Parts: sequence; structure tokens; C-alpha cells
Amino acid sequence: MEPRREADIDLLEIIDQLEDAVLSGRNARLGGGWIVDREQLLDLIDRLRAAAPASLEQAEQLLGERDKVLEGAREEAQLVVNRAQQEAEMQIGAHEVVVAAQQRADEILERAGMSAREAIENARAEAAGIRGGAATDAVEQALEADRYSLEMLRRLAEQLASLEQNVNNSVGALELKLAQAQEARDLDARDAEHAPPP
Repeated sequence: MEPRREADIDLLEIIDQLEDAVLSGRNARLGGGWIVDREQLLDLIDRLRAAAPASLEQAEQLLGERDKVLEGAREEAQLVVNRAQQEAEMQIGAHEVVVAAQQRADEILERAGMSAREAIENARAEAAGIRGGAATDAVEQALEADRYSLEMLRRLAEQLASLEQNVNNSVGALELKLAQAQEARDLDARDAEHAPPP
């Protein structure tokens, strides 16, 4: 988790100063009210208003960086799946293709999951330090990232399962073809042995 930014510290300090200003007031002589320094409160409110946009901008920047990480993980996973599918089509007769594709699928899922979890954890940790509406928006964005990551990983798993099924089907078809060719060759050899001499 990154250290707190200077704008976040300023925001919290202003809130603390507001609290101190109210607590340092005194009882009014008439009406049972509470007297505080009006100018001091107005100054602190102005400072609070100036510091708030910085916190919102930081939240938006953090969410943007998290989205880039997720998009990069998705694109990398798609590229590796495409390469695995091309290799499987070129080497469909080799059983090792199935094993290699499964290993790559596992690695892709693990890397994508780790990147997504790390990005979401960082976003949640930073969002927890931001007050007001910015914190609510950051939490909602983190939940949306969770849903998007889950959907992405599910689609990836479906694609890899389909790829493995296609490879297995092709391997089975080639094995059957080779068995039939061998059987035909054996029959031709037996016929040649029993044929009368010319």
C-alpha cells in the first residue's frame, strides 16, 4: 500500500482543526448557545473546499491506473490464448500440444488473477483513505472491477476448455485414421502372402 498523499493529510488536518475550533468555543451568556470563532470556521471551510477536489482527482487517477492493469492482463491473456490456438492447429498431431496448452492456460489464469487481485486490493486500500463522495465512488468502482474480472476469467476458462476439446477431438481423429491405415496395410500384406505366384 502506498503512503498517504499530502492532499489526503491536509484534508484530515483541516477536519481535525474544525473539530478543535468547535470544541474550543465557549458557552453563550444568553440563550444557552455555543460561541465559536466565525472567521476561523469560515477559513477552515474554505481550505476544506480547496482540498476536496485534489482527493477526488487522486481517486479518479487511482481507478484509471487499476483499469489499465486489468485491461493489460485481459489483452495479454487473449494474446497467449490466440498463440496457443494457432500452435495447436499447426501441431494437431502431437499430444504434447494438449499438455502445453493446459499449462499455458493455468499460467494465464494465475497471472490474470494475481494482477486483478493486486489492482483491486490497491484500489480498495487507497479508496479507504478518501472521505465523502470520492470514497463511495471508489468502492463502487472496485466492486465493478471485481465483477468485470470474474467475467473475464470465466470467458477465458471457457475459451481454454473449448480449445482443449478441439485439440482432443483432432488427436482422436488422427489416431483413428492411423489405426485404419495400419489395418488396411496389414490386410494388403496378408493378401499378398496368400496370392498365387504369377
